[in-house]
Amino acid sequence: MKLLSPVLLLVATAAPAHSIPHLSEIIESIQEQREEPQPHLQLEEEFSKSDVQTLTFDQRLDHFSSQIDCHQDNNECETFKQRYFYTSRYVRKEEEKKGVGTTVSFLCVGGEGPSLDPSVLVDSVHCTGDMIELAHKLHHEQNWDVHMFALEHRYYGQSFPKKNNSKKQGDKYLRANEKELDSDNEYKYLSSRQAVRDIVEFINSSESSQHFSSSNNKNVRWITFGGSYPGMLSGWSRLLHPDVVYGAVANSAPVQAEADFRKYNDHVSLDLGEESLVGGSKKCLDIFESGHAEVAAILEGGDVDEIKKVASAFDVCDGATMLLKNRKNLDFFVGYPIMFPIEVQSNDPSCDEPLCNIQKICDSIVDEHKSDPHKPSMEILASIGKQAGRCKQVNFQLLIDYFSAPSTAKSANNRSWYYQTCTEFGFYQTCEDNSNCPYARGHHNVDMDFEICEKSFGIDAKKVKASIESTREYYGGWDLIPGDDKSTVLEGQKRLLFVNGNADPWSELSVNEKRGSSHVQTINVPGASHHFWTHPVKESDDNHVVEARKAIYRHVYDWLGINEDSPRHYDLKTE
Repeated sequence: MKLLSPVLLLVATAAPAHSIPHLSEIIESIQEQREEPQPHLQLEEEFSKSDVQTLTFDQRLDHFSSQIDCHQDNNECETFKQRYFYTSRYVRKEEEKKGVGTTVSFLCVGGEGPSLDPSVLVDSVHCTGDMIELAHKLHHEQNWDVHMFALEHRYYGQSFPKKNNSKKQGDKYLRANEKELDSDNEYKYLSSRQAVRDIVEFINSSESSQHFSSSNNKNVRWITFGGSYPGMLSGWSRLLHPDVVYGAVANSAPVQAEADFRKYNDHVSLDLGEESLVGGSKKCLDIFESGHAEVAAILEGGDVDEIKKVASAFDVCDGATMLLKNRKNLDFFVGYPIMFPIEVQSNDPSCDEPLCNIQKICDSIVDEHKSDPHKPSMEILASIGKQAGRCKQVNFQLLIDYFSAPSTAKSANNRSWYYQTCTEFGFYQTCEDNSNCPYARGHHNVDMDFEICEKSFGIDAKKVKASIESTREYYGGWDLIPGDDKSTVLEGQKRLLFVNGNADPWSELSVNEKRGSSHVQTINVPGASHHFWTHPVKESDDNHVVEARKAIYRHVYDWLGINEDSPRHYDLKTE
């Protein structure tokens, strides 16, 4: 979940990835005093003449506190302006509709970032490779009308409820009834449960219906698409509301909420150590692990002169002073992807920049070792890591200060996401002693993440754990069995597709052919990173990514009754 803005790390991708972020990425954005340029501002002019409309509608603020009908003109219904995008690109005009098979609506679900803009329905990391390409095929090959929508998540982008301290931010914070939220209740209505109901409310709204002809607006089938956290929402919307959402594609969706997500970094080790996945090697992993262990040993030894050498070798911001300031800075440096940043979840096998993917990084590490077999591992990592070209920020307190401060245009999405980790999901990527983490084991335990929750949002560890357990119970975790109504659950598990790349650490918390409900459909994509197949289509895309898209298309075709049934589970290794 790149909580919002992708930042330029050591491992860069050709296009910004939409994936759940590391704290290391956030602290780098703090260091640079900037966030990724906001696409909705930069691309506004570019898309002003396109076929994508940017619209808003009055969304209910709290779906769980009142039975007031917000579809009626009712001043008691508290709402906020939620943004959505729409295009009729693949809908024919009335005079052209002779022979058109039928109509379907595709909804690209918004989430933690990057913020949506008109490009979401043109060409973006969100839903291009699966949803938009499929709409094109349905329209041109099957003669269907496909309405395409994208719904921005509450508290992200421009869909913020109004706050007392945000009057100068303009209309993007205004709620329809002008009732303000005080600072103590800033995130009161931010949750995945509200977001799932937002999707249902939007589908049932007059605003979405206005885009259909009056003759078919009651019979249009809706299929949702999303990757990462939006993939979770896409799947949960179908699971809990099968009467409204006809089918759902959940790409790289970690539905098993977990506080201590140590398997994330276990999977990073797998990617670094196995050539068959993304071009790693055992030698690469050995050097990576031993390099971190060597640095950790020096830091724990306390020799100031040696620590100064480490700080200089790895270009630590503010040098040894910051490493010696407190224990948390030391742990942050070696227990997180800070000392040697590496972005496995956004790995792009076809990138052509230096050190831009796992294979190129591992090749450089191994080549450096071959050139001098006696060179210490930490020196190898320092030599290669310096090619990133900027100092490494290790001040852990910066994170707490960042999340504790009032939201700004640059920090709002990041703060919203981290709040959700504290109140719903956890997903804290630890590096414990009894793990296979490739960083310095024992230097990142979950208490460090709990501390951020408590100091930034006033949510202590006990509440964080209870909230995560509540999330698993509410949605059913891997099993997808919430509540006691098994008949409803079974219906919601039909036409529900989970797609995962086996190089993606987030796949550890998603549903696959061996884990989770046996009623859902799954696709396993060898060598693929975090929902890479939803990104814009490129000629250089790996064959498995191309085949994954085709498999998604076949499943949706089956749901719409276009061709014969497809296998419930695709493992593209055997395709």
